[in-house]
Amino acid sequence: MAPSSPLAAARILAARVLGGATAAYVVVLVFATHYPKPERFLPSAATSDKMLHFLAYGLLAALAGGAVAAAGRWTLKRAALLAVGLFVFAALDEVTQPFFPPRMAEPLDWVADCVGIVIGLLGIALVVMVARRLRPAAGQRQLGVGAR
Repeated sequence: MAPSSPLAAARILAARVLGGATAAYVVVLVFATHYPKPERFLPSAATSDKMLHFLAYGLLAALAGGAVAAAGRWTLKRAALLAVGLFVFAALDEVTQPFFPPRMAEPLDWVADCVGIVIGLLGIALVVMVARRLRPAAGQRQLGVGAR
């Protein structure tokens, strides 16, 4: 079924692009967190390990949340479910690292991951809130609210 408007087509495209980017980023993230010598890929003056975890998972959450929002499916319940899913993914990512020596699991890395996830999703929530306030009349017309 073809999109009913150029805006709908743009939303579908954005959701697909962000969904694909999220999937690709997950592959890169799993590789980076399990590679035996990740410092080979980092600048010599790299920031702290916890900051890298925070940034990496914040970006993951923003990509995944952006895909949900672009599809027009953003709700508080979906955001909470996405957060829980990403928390579980981060925990699994952390506990599987010892299978790739000399990597090891660190609980504080998972905490940094979770803080990044929360901040990333809060950023998307803020963008969605602003976007909805900027276009209230268009949204009401689409829903048939106020039509006479």
